[in-house]
Amino acid sequence: MVRYFFKRLIWVFIVLWAILTITFIFLKIQPEYPPTKYDDKKAWLVKQWTDGYMTRLVVDIDYKPTSSSPQLTRDQLKVIQKEFEDNEDLYTIYTDQDHNSPQRVLWVFERVPIVVQYKEWFMNVVTKFDWGTSTRIQINMPVTTVLNRTFKYTIGVNLLVLLIQIPFGLLIGSIAAIKKDKFFDNFVSIVIMIFISLPSFVVIMLLMKWFGSDLKWLPYQWPSEQMPLDMRLLGYIIPVMSLSLGGVAGLSRRVRAELSEGLTQDYVLLARTKGLTKKQAIFRHALRNSLTPILPGLIFSFVGLLGGAGITEQVYGIPGAGRLFIDASLRGAPDYNVILYDTAFFGFIGLFTGILIDISYGLVDPRIKMGAKNA
Repeated sequence: MVRYFFKRLIWVFIVLWAILTITFIFLKIQPEYPPTKYDDKKAWLVKQWTDGYMTRLVVDIDYKPTSSSPQLTRDQLKVIQKEFEDNEDLYTIYTDQDHNSPQRVLWVFERVPIVVQYKEWFMNVVTKFDWGTSTRIQINMPVTTVLNRTFKYTIGVNLLVLLIQIPFGLLIGSIAAIKKDKFFDNFVSIVIMIFISLPSFVVIMLLMKWFGSDLKWLPYQWPSEQMPLDMRLLGYIIPVMSLSLGGVAGLSRRVRAELSEGLTQDYVLLARTKGLTKKQAIFRHALRNSLTPILPGLIFSFVGLLGGAGITEQVYGIPGAGRLFIDASLRGAPDYNVILYDTAFFGFIGLFTGILIDISYGLVDPRIKMGAKNA
């Protein structure tokens, strides 16, 4: 099992590397969107140059295209600088903002080939864990700093959702299967269909209106870090409820379907004839066997929660990684480094969850030996 785990873990990093490589190439063939303010743009260009993503050319009164070129006059300097400025494939910026200066110095930056950029980026990530700086979310701030502070909100909310979804989903689904075709089962089936059909962003807006705006029991928006602790804890209730209701409904439906079929199997009847009570036969045999196809999907639902958390975070104002990914993608000038690091975060969780799913098969059903060779 341990050998199988580490073998799969190696493949996680290989696949993640492939995903990030493809993402990097697709992002780099898109237009760049440097910061617009002078100081921010200058700092960003210098960072790109020092990281090896660009080359820099200094065009001033001493600029000589060739070693034998004559000394430039002021008028010639202005003409050459204007040609560089008009070139859309280049990034230019003056070292000062004094437009009346007769001999202004122009820095001309040009992108190196994507292969060279990729090499520099890969070495920066591997050796220094440097994913670059943000160009829009928090200008010239390292994206690791920008995103690391958001992970605790995204993971915290979704872990609370799982802590509610698993026990309530198993309990409601099991009772519905045991009381199949009775009032409780019919009532639960109707409620399940309602919450499965409602998107989480609709549910959270209803909860915000009822409990936040009308009753004023809970915060209408995500509380800031300056709010008291009790208010910040109350801020988790609405987003956790909105995500949990659909999750509980979906899990209850799967548990009911699997357990209803399991209760009709011969091994359950055999367990009853051997003296086990109905409760023992259900929870020792029927429910455990029913969990074999359910548990992997339950683990993978965490990835689904993370993937859909961006909309919930956007609506409720949670400063999470999902919301940041949307902000970095949809602002008209994408923040590519934020997108890349966010992709790495969600990609690693998704791939690592695949390992947990495979291991869960062996935990639920001892007959399954992970990594075993065929006889």
